[in-house]
Amino acid sequence: MANKENHRRFGNIRKLPSGRFQIRYPGPDGRTLIEGKILAGTWTDPERAKVKLAEYSATWIDQRPGLRPRTIDLYGWLLKKHITPYLGNVSLGKLSTAMIRQWRAALLGKGVSVSMAAKAYRLLRAVLMTAAEDDRIISRNPCRIRGAGDEHAEERPVLSVGQVFELADKVGRRPVGSIRGLKRGEGHRIRFQRHGEMRTYPEVFPTRVEAERALWRMIDTGQADCTHDRRYRAFVLLATFASLRWGERRLYGRSAFRGCTSMISVTRAT
Repeated sequence: MANKENHRRFGNIRKLPSGRFQIRYPGPDGRTLIEGKILAGTWTDPERAKVKLAEYSATWIDQRPGLRPRTIDLYGWLLKKHITPYLGNVSLGKLSTAMIRQWRAALLGKGVSVSMAAKAYRLLRAVLMTAAEDDRIISRNPCRIRGAGDEHAEERPVLSVGQVFELADKVGRRPVGSIRGLKRGEGHRIRFQRHGEMRTYPEVFPTRVEAERALWRMIDTGQADCTHDRRYRAFVLLATFASLRWGERRLYGRSAFRGCTSMISVTRAT
C-alpha cells in the first residue's frame, strides 16, 4: 500500500535534540523491536554495555571469594599479560566474535603457546558469559570460536630405568675443593682435591658462578675427588620405584635413613 502524505509505510524517523536521527519500527508481532525484546527478556541496556572489559574483569574476580589464591594469581596474570593489553579498553557492548578471533591470532602470532592462549580464552569466555547470562549487560557471549579453549599438552617425558639410576648416582655428590677470590678483583681461582692431594686449577675465572660450575664439572670428568651422601641416592630410588605421593615423600628426609641406605625408619604416620 502506498504511503500517506508525509507518512512512511514502515517505521518512522525522528530527529533528536542532539542532531542525530532515531529509527523506530515494529517487529513481526506488531510491537516495536525494543518493546519485543523487553517482553522476551532479551533486551540489554546499551549504557551498561559501555563498561570497559578491564574494569568488568577486575570486578568479576573480586566478586568470587571462593577462588583459591593460586587461581586468583593466575587470573590476574592472564588479564595483565594477555587480555587487558589487547582488549582492556574495549567496551563490552563492542566486543565481537571477529575481534576475539583477531585477539587470539595476535597472541599466537607473538609466540604465546597454544596452551596459554587457551587458558586466556577460557577466562575471557567465563567473564563474558557472566556479562551475558547473569548480568544481562550484553545480548550474547562473543567468545564463540570452536576449539579455542581446548588444550592439547604434549605428553611429559618419562625417565627410563637406566636414567633413574644415573640420576640417583649423581644426587648427593659434592666436589672436594674451594673457590677463592683474587686480590683487586682479578677473578676467582679453584682449589680442588685429586687422589687425596690438593691442587690449584690453572685457569682464572672472571666470576664465582663460572668457577663453581667448572668445579662441579670436574666431578664428571674425574679431575676432582668428591664426597657422596648415599642417602640421597636411596631417597631418589625410593621415591621413583615405591610410587610414593608427594606428601609421603616429604616425610622421608635424610634423617630417616640414619646413616644406612638399605633401611628406612618411619617415626610418624599421617
